[in-house]
Amino acid sequence: MSYRVQFTISDQEYQELCQEAERLNYPNVAELCKSRALSGKKSYADLYREIIEKIDKLPAGETFRIRNLIENPPTLLGRWIADNVRNGTIKGVKRVEASAADADLYQKI
Repeated sequence: MSYRVQFTISDQEYQELCQEAERLNYPNVAELCKSRALSGKKSYADLYREIIEKIDKLPAGETFRIRNLIENPPTLLGRWIADNVRNGTIKGVKRVEASAADADLYQKI
Protein backbone atom coordinates (compact mmCIF):
# COMPACT_ATOMS: atom_id res chain seq x y z
CA MET A 1 0.00 0.00 0.00
CA SER A 2 1.17 3.56 -0.61
CA TYR A 3 -0.01 6.94 0.59
CA ARG A 4 -0.12 10.41 -0.85
CA VAL A 5 0.71 13.39 1.35
CA GLN A 6 -0.23 16.88 0.18
CA PHE A 7 0.14 20.36 1.60
CA THR A 8 -0.30 23.90 0.31
CA ILE A 9 2.47 26.49 0.15
CA SER A 10 2.73 30.03 -1.18
CA ASP A 11 4.41 31.03 -4.44
CA GLN A 12 7.31 32.46 -2.42
CA GLU A 13 7.70 29.24 -0.42
CA TYR A 14 7.65 27.22 -3.63
CA GLN A 15 10.38 29.37 -5.17
CA GLU A 16 12.48 28.95 -2.03
CA LEU A 17 12.02 25.17 -2.18
CA CYS A 18 12.94 25.15 -5.89
CA GLN A 19 16.17 27.00 -5.12
CA GLU A 20 16.94 24.69 -2.21
CA ALA A 21 16.25 21.57 -4.32
CA GLU A 22 18.57 22.83 -7.05
CA ARG A 23 21.29 23.85 -4.57
CA LEU A 24 21.20 20.42 -2.90
CA ASN A 25 20.96 18.50 -6.20
CA TYR A 26 17.49 17.10 -5.62
CA PRO A 27 15.64 16.20 -8.82
CA ASN A 28 12.57 18.21 -7.81
CA VAL A 29 10.77 19.89 -4.91
CA ALA A 30 8.68 16.80 -4.13
CA GLU A 31 11.78 14.69 -3.43
CA LEU A 32 13.30 17.43 -1.27
CA CYS A 33 10.11 17.56 0.82
CA LYS A 34 9.90 13.78 1.03
CA SER A 35 13.51 13.51 2.16
CA ARG A 36 12.95 16.12 4.85
CA ALA A 37 9.74 14.46 6.00
CA LEU A 38 11.53 11.12 6.33
CA SER A 39 14.51 12.70 8.12
CA GLY A 40 16.86 12.09 5.21
CA LYS A 41 16.51 8.31 4.98
CA LYS A 42 18.10 6.80 1.86
CA SER A 43 15.93 7.49 -1.16
CA TYR A 44 15.91 7.76 -4.93
CA ALA A 45 16.96 11.37 -4.38
CA ASP A 46 20.23 10.08 -2.89
CA LEU A 47 20.82 8.01 -6.03
CA TYR A 48 19.96 11.02 -8.18
CA ARG A 49 22.55 13.16 -6.37
CA GLU A 50 25.10 10.37 -6.77
CA ILE A 51 24.45 10.30 -10.54
CA ILE A 52 24.79 14.09 -10.77
CA GLU A 53 28.12 13.97 -8.91
CA LYS A 54 29.38 11.31 -11.32
CA ILE A 55 28.19 13.28 -14.35
CA ASP A 56 29.99 16.37 -13.06
CA LYS A 57 33.25 14.39 -12.95
CA LEU A 58 32.97 13.13 -16.55
CA PRO A 59 35.23 14.77 -19.14
CA ALA A 60 33.63 16.89 -21.87
CA GLY A 61 32.61 14.83 -24.89
CA GLU A 62 32.13 11.56 -23.01
CA THR A 63 28.90 9.70 -23.73
CA PHE A 64 27.10 7.66 -21.10
CA ARG A 65 23.90 5.93 -20.11
CA ILE A 66 22.58 6.17 -16.56
CA ARG A 67 23.26 2.47 -16.01
CA ASN A 68 26.96 3.20 -16.72
CA LEU A 69 27.02 5.46 -13.67
CA ILE A 70 25.15 3.34 -11.12
CA GLU A 71 24.24 -0.32 -11.16
CA ASN A 72 20.58 -1.21 -11.74
CA PRO A 73 19.15 2.32 -11.68
CA PRO A 74 15.41 2.55 -11.00
CA THR A 75 13.38 3.70 -13.99
CA LEU A 76 12.26 6.81 -12.15
CA LEU A 77 15.86 8.05 -12.08
CA GLY A 78 16.03 7.81 -15.86
CA ARG A 79 12.90 9.92 -16.10
CA TRP A 80 14.27 12.53 -13.69
CA ILE A 81 17.54 12.75 -15.61
CA ALA A 82 15.75 13.05 -18.96
CA ASP A 83 13.37 15.72 -17.62
CA ASN A 84 16.15 17.72 -16.00
CA VAL A 85 18.46 17.54 -19.01
CA ARG A 86 15.58 18.74 -21.19
CA ASN A 87 14.57 21.61 -18.88
CA GLY A 88 18.16 22.73 -18.25
CA THR A 89 18.37 21.85 -14.56
CA ILE A 90 21.26 19.51 -15.38
CA LYS A 91 23.71 21.77 -17.14
CA GLY A 92 26.43 20.66 -19.52
CA VAL A 93 24.63 17.51 -20.68
CA LYS A 94 22.67 16.80 -23.83
CA ARG A 95 20.61 13.80 -24.84
CA VAL A 96 22.21 12.23 -27.89
CA GLU A 97 19.82 9.36 -28.48
CA ALA A 98 16.38 8.60 -27.12
CA SER A 99 15.43 4.97 -26.93
CA ALA A 100 12.13 3.35 -26.08
CA ALA A 101 13.67 -0.10 -25.82
CA ASP A 102 16.85 0.85 -23.96
CA ALA A 103 18.28 3.64 -21.83
CA ASP A 104 18.83 7.07 -23.37
CA LEU A 105 22.34 8.04 -24.42
CA TYR A 106 23.73 11.34 -23.09
CA GLN A 107 26.85 13.37 -23.73
CA LYS A 108 28.74 15.62 -21.34
CA ILE A 109 29.37 18.93 -23.11
